[in-house]
Amino acid sequence: MTQVAKEELKNLDDDITECNVIYLPQLGYLVAIPKSDKMKTEEDFKIPGLEFVFLSNNVVHYKSAYTRNLDRILGDTQCDITDHETIIMHRLQDTVLEHSAVLSHVMEHTAELDCLMAFAQSAREFGYVQPILNENNVIEIKNGRHPLQEIVCSPFVPNDTFSGGSNSKIKILTSPNASGKSVYLKQVALIVYMTCIGSFIPAESPSTICTVDRIFTRIKSQESVSVGLSTFMLDINQMSDALRNATSQSLVIVDEFGKGTETADGLALFASSLRYWIAMNERCPHVFVSTHFHCIIQYNLLPQSHIITYQTMETMHNGEELVFLFQLIPGFAKSSFANETALQAGLPLEIVKRGVEISKLIQENQPIHRVDTASTEQQLKRCHYLVNQFLEVNLEMADLLAFLNDVVKSSSKGCP
Repeated sequence: MTQVAKEELKNLDDDITECNVIYLPQLGYLVAIPKSDKMKTEEDFKIPGLEFVFLSNNVVHYKSAYTRNLDRILGDTQCDITDHETIIMHRLQDTVLEHSAVLSHVMEHTAELDCLMAFAQSAREFGYVQPILNENNVIEIKNGRHPLQEIVCSPFVPNDTFSGGSNSKIKILTSPNASGKSVYLKQVALIVYMTCIGSFIPAESPSTICTVDRIFTRIKSQESVSVGLSTFMLDINQMSDALRNATSQSLVIVDEFGKGTETADGLALFASSLRYWIAMNERCPHVFVSTHFHCIIQYNLLPQSHIITYQTMETMHNGEELVFLFQLIPGFAKSSFANETALQAGLPLEIVKRGVEISKLIQENQPIHRVDTASTEQQLKRCHYLVNQFLEVNLEMADLLAFLNDVVKSSSKGCP
């Protein structure tokens, strides 16, 4: 095309110093000449030996004998290229289909190899250890860590986990808000899951873990308008699935079940669910639950059983400041320390103080009075005035309509 452009330039006037030969689909090969100042009307575009085609972007396009010859020899190249591409793609498709079984096996083995390499890389980089599998339905994790939380939180406090065998199978966690309960529950589930898929685990040796048939969780409610279920209904469905299908070799993780409804109802459902698993005795699954229903312990709502252990996250409280140690210890929390956590979250001090006051009144079964303000005091005086006036009125002799107009309406504007 460059050679043709040079030949075309020789046949043009000396005023034309530049031209190119281009290819456009459907139009073929064209001579492209930059528009000069003399070319103002369509008549000015006419050049001897060339056929004007169109003007675009100050470039005039023509057909010449050379370009027509190229059209005859080469034809519409773009269409030919497209046809060849289509033929090649069909051939490739047929070849792939002929060897689809082999390719599928290659992809499966490649994916498995990629997964195993990821396991090995993670184990080496983050210090994972090989778990010991057992068939005794026992979970013993030494200094377990959350595989994700330890990356973003340094230093991370590890915790032991013991369930089954000589240890209880139901763990009930009560501790303050933001003390690490949810992280610990997820940590246990993730370590067991990693063991079942053949990965090393974030713990210390020796850690022995049994294979579980299923892992049930009631941790997070995935709300969606498309489901048409409330948050509490979603929680109930998850809990129902665990209660109906969990076996002695299942792992159940429950994080604050019952908080989505009225306190008494939520507490009753929570306690009843635990009683159901307690009644299963040795057939009970491995259950790890956290709750802020501290009265479940205070009021002895659960029977005494060797398969229950109460645990809590250790904290230090000096009266003003609450420090989380994130260490799991035996026992139970007597308070959720919600007010201290609210202060740490930045809630205004006066709101937290009012919350402490109301909480204390509720615990002592005392009446809760509104905060006194100028408007409430005035309202109280008005009420006293109206009551006294009603007590003094003679219902048999007095004009009640006049009384209501004179006393009640006037008092609405202020006490006399």
